Amino acid sequence: MHKIVVVLTLLIALGFSCSPYRHKDLVGEWQATAIVQEGDSLAIDPKVVQFTFSKNEGYTYRSTLNYHESGTYYIINKKLFTMDTLNRASTEKAVEILMLTPDSLHLKMSDGGKGRLMKLAKMK
Repeated sequence: MHKIVVVLTLLIALGFSCSPYRHKDLVGEWQATAIVQEGDSLAIDPKVVQFTFSKNEGYTYRSTLNYHESGTYYIINKKLFTMDTLNRASTEKAVEILMLTPDSLHLKMSDGGKGRLMKLAKMK
C-alpha cells in the first residue's frame, strides 16, 4: 500500500511539473499583433485587442466595439482558463496556449465554431 501512495504522489508531482507554461510568464500587458480566423486575417485593428494579467491571478481584456471583461485566470498544462466577473451571465472560458515566450503569446480559440488564432506581443 505504501508503494502505491508513493507512486501516485510522484505521478501527480510530475503531472504538475510537466506543464510547459507558468503563471509568472503570463504576467504583464499584452497587445494583439494578428488575429486569424480559419486562415484569414480578421478585418479589425489588432492593436485594440489587449490583455493584462496580474500576479494575483486577475486579468482584464479589451477588444473592439468597446468590449471589456475582467476577472480571474489560471493555467493548467496548455490551457488558459478565464472567468469574467463583470458579467454575471458569464461562464468559464478555456483557450489553448500554443506559445508563451518572454515577448510572445499565441492563443488558439474558437468563435462560433470557427478556429481562431490570436498572436500577442508583450508591451514594455
